[in-house]
Amino acid sequence: MRLAGTGETVRAAFSPLVRDRVRIRRRQLVAIDTAASPPSIAWRWFIGEVEGVGPEGVSVRRLDQPPGSCRVVSNPPPGVPVPVGAEVYYGHTADWEVVDTVSGDAPANAARIAERHFDYIEAKLSE
Repeated sequence: MRLAGTGETVRAAFSPLVRDRVRIRRRQLVAIDTAASPPSIAWRWFIGEVEGVGPEGVSVRRLDQPPGSCRVVSNPPPGVPVPVGAEVYYGHTADWEVVDTVSGDAPANAARIAERHFDYIEAKLSE
């Protein structure tokens, strides 16, 4: 895995939270628990394309699905613009949501994702 914050490459195992439950596909975004030995994949977000934006939320199509097969997720956090056609990372913690836009091959703001989601993920790992 290549770490978004540093570009460093690490080998990672699956944590018990995702092992045998979550399939990781190319270009998806994962959270790595670097405190574990070996480091482990603790969470996964899908990558998708925005097909619509409305008051009910953002319609996102997973990149490996055909056009029109969207999931409506809640609107993104403040400061995360999601125009139609943009690639975004999305998934769920308490609710389905866009977590960030894709910039190159990484999130546009990895620090924002860490700030908003890592406490939740750490709590799930300790359950």
